[in-house]
Amino acid sequence: MRKLRLALHKGEELRFLSHLDYASAIERMIRRSGIKMAYSEGFNPHMKISFSSALALGITASAEYCDMDVLEEGSLEELMSRLSQSAPKGLEVLDGRFMPDKVKKMMAICNYAVYEVTGPAVERANWEQLLEPFNSANEVLYEKVTPKKTRMIDVKHFIKEPLVATVDGDMVTIRMAIGVYPEGTMKPGDMWKLGKEQYGWPVTDSYSIHREAILIETDGACITPLEVE
Repeated sequence: MRKLRLALHKGEELRFLSHLDYASAIERMIRRSGIKMAYSEGFNPHMKISFSSALALGITASAEYCDMDVLEEGSLEELMSRLSQSAPKGLEVLDGRFMPDKVKKMMAICNYAVYEVTGPAVERANWEQLLEPFNSANEVLYEKVTPKKTRMIDVKHFIKEPLVATVDGDMVTIRMAIGVYPEGTMKPGDMWKLGKEQYGWPVTDSYSIHREAILIETDGACITPLEVE
């Protein structure tokens, strides 16, 4: 058995798949490819697949990652080719690598996510000036509401880099680098709402989210899940 780690592009065609539906699409791709997989034991066996993180409904991604326990001896290039030929529209196999047997699960080590949130700007603005109060603040409090509880958090604890805006016509894109910690994270959609309500960003409640990267920050540097030793 070998652990194959794949980098996958999730495009617009799959934007509105839930994480469970996305995982099912990966399993169907594997079945169509004919690649022999390891299965869990028990009453309801399932393919041994794990993911870097769960993307929320409506979010696309430049590169998502999954681990597959395969039972074949084919080359990396052969297996990736078979998967590419079986991939549905909107899912692209970008890269891959066979990982060491004892490699840590990605959900335990991926702690740095980069998002691009795009929506209409209702007026022309100097976005560098608009973002400066947030970027220069030492603390930004936000009431985070979840189904289980409501609590006040310091947003700046989760923001890894200064926010940056790019304007294209009447659309603005805010780049957000957000830490993912055991105690939680900050959703990019909540960041958009916070900017609109607390900092007067001239935006509407309509936006789309794209995850540009999911990374592992260690010793002050970031690497991709494919670069883990």
